Amino acid sequence: MVIPQAINTVNSVGLDEMNLKHNTDYTIVNTATAEATVIYTIKGATVTIKEENNEFEVVYCQDKKTGNWYICDYEGIARFGFLSNDYDKTFSDCISPEHIVRSLAIYRLINASKARGADGVIEPVISTNVEQRGKDIIFKTTASAKLIKLNVDSK
Repeated sequence: MVIPQAINTVNSVGLDEMNLKHNTDYTIVNTATAEATVIYTIKGATVTIKEENNEFEVVYCQDKKTGNWYICDYEGIARFGFLSNDYDKTFSDCISPEHIVRSLAIYRLINASKARGADGVIEPVISTNVEQRGKDIIFKTTASAKLIKLNVDSK
């Protein structure tokens, strides 16, 4: 089964590695913040991971003979974003709600950065909180970073 997915990736290089000087080579233009929340529910031999606004939902079922998990139903489009070289998993091979909610928050952060005309992000801060509401476990991730704009050399 193929899940419709949208994936954003961005290579993250530290400013010290690029030897850039603030205000000469780049400017910090703003800070962007993005959030994502997914609801994780276990019912018998099924696990449901659902985005809070119904952007997507995926249902995993467990094979009774082997104990392996597989995707048995889905709805919507899963959106993933990755910083640096953390592009490692998608819905096809990942049942981790922490991974999914983190990737969704980073996807939204990358889109917010592009919308503000940034060339890159620095100092990303990503935090995930988990709480239980009845039988549901709620995973909420907030991702924020400073947005930078590279100064173009007009020589």
